Amino acid sequence: MRFIKSRPWTSLSIIVIALLIGVNAYFVFKDDSEVARSYFIDEFQKASTGKRVETVEKDAIVAPSQTYTISADAKSLSAIDVKRGQEVSANNLLATYKTEEVDGELTKLEAERTAYETELSDLESALDQIESEYGDNNDPTSSINTDQISDKLNVSVQFELGQQTSPSTAVAILNRHIAETTRQVALMDAQIAQIQAREGVICPVDGVISKITEEAGAVTFEIYSSEKAMLAYLSEDEWQKVKEGQTVDFNLQHYKDDLAGVVFQKQKITTNNESLWANELAKSATLPQPSSYEVILHPDDILEDIPFSTVGKASIIVNEASDAFKVDSDWVKSGKKNKHSVYTLDEDGKIHLKEIEVAFKTADSTMFTGDLDVGTPIITNEERNILARSFRSMPLKKIEWQHFKELDWKDYVKYIVF
Repeated sequence: MRFIKSRPWTSLSIIVIALLIGVNAYFVFKDDSEVARSYFIDEFQKASTGKRVETVEKDAIVAPSQTYTISADAKSLSAIDVKRGQEVSANNLLATYKTEEVDGELTKLEAERTAYETELSDLESALDQIESEYGDNNDPTSSINTDQISDKLNVSVQFELGQQTSPSTAVAILNRHIAETTRQVALMDAQIAQIQAREGVICPVDGVISKITEEAGAVTFEIYSSEKAMLAYLSEDEWQKVKEGQTVDFNLQHYKDDLAGVVFQKQKITTNNESLWANELAKSATLPQPSSYEVILHPDDILEDIPFSTVGKASIIVNEASDAFKVDSDWVKSGKKNKHSVYTLDEDGKIHLKEIEVAFKTADSTMFTGDLDVGTPIITNEERNILARSFRSMPLKKIEWQHFKELDWKDYVKYIVF
């Protein structure tokens, strides 16, 4: 008080200056300030490009690409020639028929063939008879005498010929039946040859015997194909992201090389308790709950030395962008008409708002392309004045609170006033 009374003008000047500084600071630093001023940048990210991907990470199990089942009458078999776990090739014998069963089948087929041969002979004899008696006679008044044609023809052929009066029509009918009977004889020959060459139940594919069951008088062989796939199980949200044809990277135990593949097929029906491979995978991994959907993944390489039920990791690439930037999604400013932008700093430390093209988003980050130079600082999404200066003209390192210790009160006054 004594100082104020002794020097009133000096005291008044100090008070006015303090008020000016305070008012200036208020208008500069209030949220809706339009005054170009300096900002303290305490956090930023440097723009860098690269291949950006979003993946769905899943546990996956090795399974056969196809499963085949073959059944045979148990009473007709004399022996089963394979066992569970045995590797088999196409045309290998799975089971042997009883001799009497094979003989009985051959006798039946040979009898049918003999009947067709007899019918063929009768048809050819009748054709020769008509052609011999009527020749090339095209007289429409002439007619055939069906009573003179061989009575060995079957009833249907005799009836069909009996409805005709023209020799040329009869010849056409006989030629048609001759062709049909010839085809039947050839079919019987093929079936007989197949039975003679086949001693029993034949394996249709290269693979492994997974199960042999006998039930209701039938023996059933289940065969896993040698070609393998990998199965994974998706949640409903993951199912929406995963598409057939997407690239997959695998990390598989006992497989030392890099292994990639594609999404081959995804199911629209949820997995149930009867799914063998889902139950097998559930022994060592947690499947999505409350429901899951099976997806078939095809590796590019043959998993020859990898046993069924081996569990590995599958990384399904659901989004991908080349030469793209990455930034925290909270730092992206959203505008009208689905426009997006980010705040950046130029070499002079001035703030700019750059429009970007969003490629895709993950849970925390946004991948984008735009007119940015590599190394450009991107700053947080806070309302800022364009072309205003930052507290640090070119922050090469993240500024931490300890840096304030390096500044004295004159630095603060400088930035407040100017």
